[in-house]
Amino acid sequence: MALFEIARVYAPGAELPEESTRVAGILEGDFARVKGVVETLYAALNADPEFERAGDPLLHPGKAARTRAGIVGELMPGALEGQWAAFELELAELLAESREPSYEDVITYPPVRQDLAFAVPEDVAAGDLVSAAREAAGPELREMRAFDVYRGEQVGEVHKSIAFAVVFQSSERTLSDEDAAKLREKIVAALEERYGAQLRA
Repeated sequence: MALFEIARVYAPGAELPEESTRVAGILEGDFARVKGVVETLYAALNADPEFERAGDPLLHPGKAARTRAGIVGELMPGALEGQWAAFELELAELLAESREPSYEDVITYPPVRQDLAFAVPEDVAAGDLVSAAREAAGPELREMRAFDVYRGEQVGEVHKSIAFAVVFQSSERTLSDEDAAKLREKIVAALEERYGAQLRA
């Protein structure tokens, strides 16, 4: 179960209340689950979250973190029945962290689309994997977008699986299956070396 909302928030100011718009959510689960939701939100906005340990009276000590946009963490035991986690982010700051997409002339050569899923340690962010993949594959990696985060028995308690929609494309020629396979191998090798990532699919 989960609940998400975007709303205006009024905080005490010197003369008038300070108004801001925030996006917040509360969901059943632990810190790892809510952190994955925030990572997916950042990835959808083409931004890279930077998590730092943080404290908050409503959040479990040691199970809370802060980004430049706000706070994320697991609720204190007993706050609600069961295990719950939440986040609250300043929408303006979140949007400011997002990168504008870059556009090029229309490419006449067809893209090669694949889905890649990697099992990684819990503290590895999707944005870090994308950055490392781009370094390894170069400009022929046109797109790498996270679309799913899985946690469960298949990847173990301290790991998660992040699935990416990947697009390979060249501005100079049609990429063959062999070309795509080589690019894929470069990405797999780089992510394994840097983050201990294991290709699942």
